Order: sequence, then C-alpha cells, then structure tokens
Amino acid sequence: MPLIRLLFVICLTVVSSIGPLRASEVEASYDQHVLLIGEQSALGHRLVRSICFAQAGIDVARNRRVVEQTRTEISVALVALTEGNDAIPPITNGNIRTQIGSVEMVWKGLDKKVAAFLSDTGLTDEEVLKLTFKSQSLEKLWRNVSQSLELQTSVNQAPEKLVRTRIIATATNQSRLLQEAGKEACLIHLARGAQAGAAQVEKLKDILATFDQNIFDLTFVRPAQSPITQPDALEQAAFNTWQDWVGLETLFEGVVEDPNGQDMIDLLPDMSFGIEFLDAKLHENIAIFMSL
Repeated sequence: MPLIRLLFVICLTVVSSIGPLRASEVEASYDQHVLLIGEQSALGHRLVRSICFAQAGIDVARNRRVVEQTRTEISVALVALTEGNDAIPPITNGNIRTQIGSVEMVWKGLDKKVAAFLSDTGLTDEEVLKLTFKSQSLEKLWRNVSQSLELQTSVNQAPEKLVRTRIIATATNQSRLLQEAGKEACLIHLARGAQAGAAQVEKLKDILATFDQNIFDLTFVRPAQSPITQPDALEQAAFNTWQDWVGLETLFEGVVEDPNGQDMIDLLPDMSFGIEFLDAKLHENIAIFMSL
C-alpha cells in the first residue's frame, strides 16, 4: 500500500543511535540515502499520475488520498536528507546539498499546484497536463543528486558494495518507471480532445520496455549470476512481482495499441489499482533485500 513508503521514512526518525557511526553503520546510512533518493525520483510522477486519474474521475477518493500521502512523503524525505534524524545523518557534501536545494525550489512550485488541486478550486485539465513538466524536472534533479552521491562514495566502496548499491538503484528506478508509465497513460487519456501524438505513445512504449527488461533481470538474471544464493523469500517475492507485472502489462499494451480508442477508459480503473498494488510489491521486495 502507499502507506508503506511513508512508514519507512517516518520510522527513520524513531530509531535511536548511540555514539559515532561505525563502518557498518556508515554503510547502512549510505544505503538508506540511496534508497530515499531513488524513491524521490518516482514520487513526482506518482503525484501527477494520481492527480490525473482523479481528474479523469477514476477512483477519485483513493487517488486523492495517494496525492496527500505522496505530498507528505516528499516533505518528510527532504527533511531527513537535509537535517538528518536519529537513524541517519544529514547529507553534508556542499555540492549535493546545493542540488537538493534546487529540488526544493521545484518542489515548492509543484506543491502549490497540488494544494490548488486538493482545494475547492481544483485544476483544469490543461493545468493537469502541464504538471508533467514539473515531475520530469524533479526526476532529473533527483538523478543529479543520486549521481553525485554515487560519485562521492564509489571510490571508497568495495566491489560487492557497489553491486549492492546498483541493485538498490535499479530496484527504486522500477518504481519510477511504473509511476511514469501510469502517468503517461492517463495523460494520453486526459488529452483525448487532441489526438495522442506518436512521440507520446513511443515514450510510453520505451518506459514499458525498460521496466520489462529490468524486472526480468532482477527476477531471473541477477540471481543466477550472483555468487551468493538468494534467500527463498526474496526469490519468491521477486517471481510473484514479475507475475503481477505480466498481468498489468496487458493493460498498458491496450493503451499503446489504441491510444485514442473509446475502450481506453475501461482500462484505466484496473490500471489505477494495479499500479498501486504492484508498486507496493516492489517496495516489499526492496525491504527484503535491504534486510540482508
């Protein structure tokens, strides 16, 4: 459920730590920074996706709740990264903090639109369509933060640690791709007055292809290549998630095959629920991996 991520972020504020960080604790805090930053790249798309579905009259109450929860998650994560808490230290690198400052500026602009959407005033369809540019900007800025963090720490990381970090990054990127795909599919529907352009449909196809390749690699390829046997719980969870994706993928294929068709509206309610369900599964898988 969407609340899983929020509980994960909030729990970082209630776990106590005593004394200076040991090497293992430094690695743990680095993993948490990577996870938290990777997650943020998805949340802008998730926010706009949920706004779009609600604007289209699809599962309105739940999608509005998702908007409110996502808004809180973003704010809590920004505080955790810049100020730290009892579980993880703040990011102290000046360059990275400057980049996070740029994120905050863009987020404030998007948050004003979110507040308007949740108010009695609401947003027009045209205003919702334009929100995608804000979510894309947030994603790019968070990618810069992630790359800077990786560059800062990679020289001191053992090879196996780098592999672990890349797996975490790929896994969190799956959430971003899933949310972005849902956003693009809904925006295609919301812009039904103007025929969906070929470029927009091609973008959705590219996102789906990347997600499909990544989930196959995470489920089948990387476990086979790993020198360490994967726990049964992780293998089973990954396989179940892949099966759930196969079912959801057919809904996206319906959008790609006939983006301007009258039947598209029938696909979106199941897609709205399916995205949230699969996203929860992705985060459960990450939680299992992080516990290893």
